[in-house]
Amino acid sequence: MIIALENKAKLDIFVALFQLLKSWNSCIQLCFNNNNISIQTMDKSHVCLVNITISSKWFSQYDVVTNTNFTVDTNQFSIILNYALKHNKLEINYDENVNPDVVYMNLLNSKEFKTESFDHFFELPLMEVEHESFDIPETEYAVDMCIESKKFSELITELNVFGTELNIRCSEDTIELLSSGGESGKMKVSIPIDDLNEYAINEGETIDVYYSLNHVGKMCTSTKLSNEIGLYISPNEPMVIKYNLGDDSIATFYVAPKMV
Repeated sequence: MIIALENKAKLDIFVALFQLLKSWNSCIQLCFNNNNISIQTMDKSHVCLVNITISSKWFSQYDVVTNTNFTVDTNQFSIILNYALKHNKLEINYDENVNPDVVYMNLLNSKEFKTESFDHFFELPLMEVEHESFDIPETEYAVDMCIESKKFSELITELNVFGTELNIRCSEDTIELLSSGGESGKMKVSIPIDDLNEYAINEGETIDVYYSLNHVGKMCTSTKLSNEIGLYISPNEPMVIKYNLGDDSIATFYVAPKMV
């Protein structure tokens, strides 16, 4: 198996994904088939789930003959990927028949970039960890909204200063985000519906749900994944935060609601 990534914008996104995930779990399984790479993992508290699909179309080279899975140390993998930001090509090589315990990662530069950074070659030991996969049912959500990722990230950062709980209230006319549960008082933000890229709510319905601000913040620390974030909310259901990575690739985060 060998895959290569040479598009600079996509390389930045790939690195940002694992920078975000390194605080979630100490290890992550990457699953490769003919069409895509899939990653699914829960955070350490088992409150959040991430489901990522990256299409083969995303890569400049994608040679995966048989389904291949391996598990990496998330921190070490993200450290190596961080070096990739100084290069313009990432190669990931794995051959279970030659060495089932190691994945090879090459960070390369074309001739015109050789003066910026030397080529780097890494051997990353793999981990033997059993992973449980989850079937995620299709759900119709009461509220769908789309907001600029930078705006939402800044908003969650502000709310985090004033509490530990995020209360989201939505109706056909208003959207409010409230922070409480801390020692610094409370904060409420009213979002004009016209400021959203998209907004839809079931006719006549109102939403009043609570989430952990810390866990929601875990999913919004990077604004490099996409210019927009899709939010999907229903009572008694996990909130969905969705990033469109382009070329039929998507990163979807789920956070369980708090019972109050």
